[in-house]
Amino acid sequence: MNEIHIKVPDMSCGHCVGAIEGALNELEGLISIEADLETKLVIIKTDNDLDPSSVLSSVAGVGYTPELVG
Repeated sequence: MNEIHIKVPDMSCGHCVGAIEGALNELEGLISIEADLETKLVIIKTDNDLDPSSVLSSVAGVGYTPELVG
């Protein structure tokens, strides 16, 4: 299992979380998505070698500005 951590500074409400999770759920190989509004951190667990740039593109595609952490 792999983890990808992204920071989404403009994630500010439940609607934002839903939009981001919806976009990420379109990617192949997801196990789980954990979004924390307080820290603005999203942790994506995958069962494959999902390219972090795909994650960033998916989140940016719904109007947010994600940043890869670590």
